[in-house]
Amino acid sequence: MTIDTLLYNGEFHSMDKDNSVYEALGIKDGKISFLGKDIDVQKVNVKQKIDMQGKLVLPGFVDTHLHALDYAETKKFIKLNGSESVDEVIERSKEHYKKNGLSQEWLIGWGWNQSEFKDGNDFIYKEDLDKISTEYPIILLRVCAHVAVVNSKAMELILKNEITKEAMEYIDIEKGILRESSIIVYRKALAKPTIEYIKEMILSAQEDFLKEGITQVHSADYFSAVPEEDWEKVITAYTELEKEGKLKVRTYEQCMFFIYENFEEFIEKGYRTGQGGEYFKIGPLKVISDGSLGARTAYLNEPYTDNPETRGIQILDENQLRKFFKKAKENNMQIAVHGIGDGAIEIAADILNEVNKDNLSNPMRDGIVHAQITNKRIIDKMVKGNITAYIQPVFIDSDMEIAEERLGKERTFSSYAWKTMLDEGLHISGGSDAPVVSFNILENIYFAVTSKNIKGFPEGGWMPSQKLTVDEAVRLFTINAAYQSLEENIKGTLKIGKYADIVGLERNIYNIPEDEIKDVKVSFTMVNGKIVYQKN
Repeated sequence: MTIDTLLYNGEFHSMDKDNSVYEALGIKDGKISFLGKDIDVQKVNVKQKIDMQGKLVLPGFVDTHLHALDYAETKKFIKLNGSESVDEVIERSKEHYKKNGLSQEWLIGWGWNQSEFKDGNDFIYKEDLDKISTEYPIILLRVCAHVAVVNSKAMELILKNEITKEAMEYIDIEKGILRESSIIVYRKALAKPTIEYIKEMILSAQEDFLKEGITQVHSADYFSAVPEEDWEKVITAYTELEKEGKLKVRTYEQCMFFIYENFEEFIEKGYRTGQGGEYFKIGPLKVISDGSLGARTAYLNEPYTDNPETRGIQILDENQLRKFFKKAKENNMQIAVHGIGDGAIEIAADILNEVNKDNLSNPMRDGIVHAQITNKRIIDKMVKGNITAYIQPVFIDSDMEIAEERLGKERTFSSYAWKTMLDEGLHISGGSDAPVVSFNILENIYFAVTSKNIKGFPEGGWMPSQKLTVDEAVRLFTINAAYQSLEENIKGTLKIGKYADIVGLERNIYNIPEDEIKDVKVSFTMVNGKIVYQKN
């Protein structure tokens, strides 16, 4: 046997159903061609040998829900994460403007969270942003991207555009607040992104993904970085980059639509789940059913405990969801629906079971993205229809500070039910929702395993009954993720014949204290048998 590259003297966890562990792995033509013990290495002819020096080696990590282009674009924005007051938001914005100027003639920021304010303010308003400037437009997006605030100049420009009746309902002109679908209206005032600009963002993002051992992302890209009507530019950009041999991270595109007519055009042009090459594929239809918990726009069955006047926002109602889902079903499109509140999740589960009633095994693996606020009734409905869940363990880092306040004790402690979902037989995969939060996979695994925040609190974990084992958490980002994209036969485990997408870690997360998992660094990342990142 002749192989191109041999990795030996390592601990290779295959993540297969038998939890097989190997000492050596061989690669030929970009695929795994050998697995065995170091003693067996003498039986193969090798062009290149790499000593793993005892390192833990895993299948390449997959993030099953983020926004790659949004992430790349936010690298140019004002960084507002961790701001502890409105004054700090204002000062950071002024400093960014002095140093960097405007982006597309706007000052844009991302990452503020009113829950972190310690100055007595419960929000940011137009009058606050007018203290920065009234001469140029400003928009600052909350960390969840489901709420934003603008200054007077920005509101003036936004109102000059044609705005749908639905979007207008979510605009508070006096306070300068935009919620949900109204947020993307500001994009109409910006220059249209070109295909070359989109390519630059893709290439910028992929280098950062590789540093975290991520070899594939499931990315929803038609949102703020690229207006929905320009959806085909995204497909063109990825397709051209693949032909040019410039893609290093595989992408499974979550095709996100708010407007039914745009999705109809997508279908009429012949796009379907699974189309594409080795590095870029069309994934599911992605629709957004509700908002976020932090912004109190997640749609609940009962009112918010800390604001009984609202149940959140149902962005797409039952009839709209049904219309999208039926069209997807008729055209062999997988479905991924954003659902955070129990009201939104239950409605989505009911309609998915309705459109899939002829085959509740759910062969297309339709799923709910986030699936945060749940209860036994909802999980039973998901089990009935074999509905998958794309979960984000990293969310507990911030949500544990606000969940009980928003939801009350009973609703809170029937939620974030990842272990319950696994025990009930649901297929769950892991993601980050970046740039809302970090796409550091080791941190995400830490949150799933310890149920603590990034500072290591509370002792024993916030939701101890929902903790996952290290192995269960790793599977979220390997074989479970491959299942979610219908690709478990070509990736997700270390197995002969599968892609040689591999990540090596500096420490063995199976053998260290759980609290230290978040601090482990990626040693190298390999895609298609080539090292595409190596830590210095």
